Amino acid sequence: MEELEERGEPIAVAVIGVGAMGAGAMHKMAGMAGIRCSVAADLDVERAVASYEMNGIGRDQILISDNAVKCRQAIASGKPVVTDNALIVPELNVDAVLEATGSTSFGARIAYESILAGKHVAMLTVETDVVVGPILARMADSANVVYTLASGDQPGAILEMYHWARTLGFEVVAAGRGEIRYPEDRYQGPHEETRGRPWVSTSPRMENSFRDGTKAQIEMAAVSNSTGLLPDVRGMHTPQVGVRGLPRVFRRKADGGILSRKGVIETANSVNEEGTLVGEDQVGNGVFLVIDSPHPGDKELIRHFFSHQGGTGGALYRPYHLTCLEAPMSIARAALFHVETAKPQKLHSELLALAKKDLASGDILDGAGGETVYAQVEKAQIAKTENCLPFGFAENVEVLRPVKKDQVLTYEDVGVQTDEFLYWLRRLQDLTVK
Repeated sequence: MEELEERGEPIAVAVIGVGAMGAGAMHKMAGMAGIRCSVAADLDVERAVASYEMNGIGRDQILISDNAVKCRQAIASGKPVVTDNALIVPELNVDAVLEATGSTSFGARIAYESILAGKHVAMLTVETDVVVGPILARMADSANVVYTLASGDQPGAILEMYHWARTLGFEVVAAGRGEIRYPEDRYQGPHEETRGRPWVSTSPRMENSFRDGTKAQIEMAAVSNSTGLLPDVRGMHTPQVGVRGLPRVFRRKADGGILSRKGVIETANSVNEEGTLVGEDQVGNGVFLVIDSPHPGDKELIRHFFSHQGGTGGALYRPYHLTCLEAPMSIARAALFHVETAKPQKLHSELLALAKKDLASGDILDGAGGETVYAQVEKAQIAKTENCLPFGFAENVEVLRPVKKDQVLTYEDVGVQTDEFLYWLRRLQDLTVK
């Protein structure tokens, strides 16, 4: 990266979506060697301009345009670009695209077009990845570019630990992230009183997707699809457990734990049934792996090094994930070394949509963090057998027949918009990625 900086050849990046995550990545790149945010695309032009201004680049130094030719000329001369038309970005002279819109369907379109245009894609919109990530990854392989989830978000942070553990030959008993979810949260709507993650987004729905558990389910489905680890039960167990208790709780039932098998995705809740946060030992917003080894020498050393945790294995724990601030690391790995942070192999797991309340014919589903549905992860083969509706299609669609609260929605329950790009890409994935 320093050599690129010295040569005046930084990695040119386009950020799509300049909300909290996109702007954060822009700020971080501004202080790094060998990488530049050359394009900021957002429907709100002033928000994108303000992000550049925060990094010492004045409005008079920016080209604001939706003309691809003018934008290419500006980028070639080192002038940053702001546009409200993200669909021109694949035509521009950038090396990589950071997708940060949070829109499942639009994220799919941008990733698809960018890969076809020979750009690396780092995906912060995990909602897209769990629906069509495998087909995008396969396309990227064919185009000799990288499609990857971004470092810093919990799936990326987990995968970095996972690759380390698997390289050393450890068994991964469980991989997971923390949650702070109260008993009544699952059925809340976005206008209920919140307990606050105001830095994440100004959107009440985004806030609520964390609170009702949907966001954690989405992220762990992404981990499953990049590793082959599976949910032990639908929606995962999500016990109330602290860091020290991870290897004691996340082990097989035969060994005194809660799991029926090794190799699972999980979440650890820091809130007990009484609605009280556990103390300093809480997993919180951290990520973890529970590891073990079949080798008796390894096992003895693991028990020694993790004796304070009191389990047969040991818990690797990272207490933080820096979301957008780490995302440029994935772009650098992709552009310099052609290496993915987290690459979906296939749909090992599917994200299901369950009703938050009794739904009637004619109701309109409103997606993640809304009033109508929440998400749970399930083994993909079970979801396919039961014809379950992928969660990514549970937005802006009409309910065709009554659905009871907590019932899993199927394709027959809703009027899926089969003429939309996301549906077409998912059908292509279903037919080609096995």
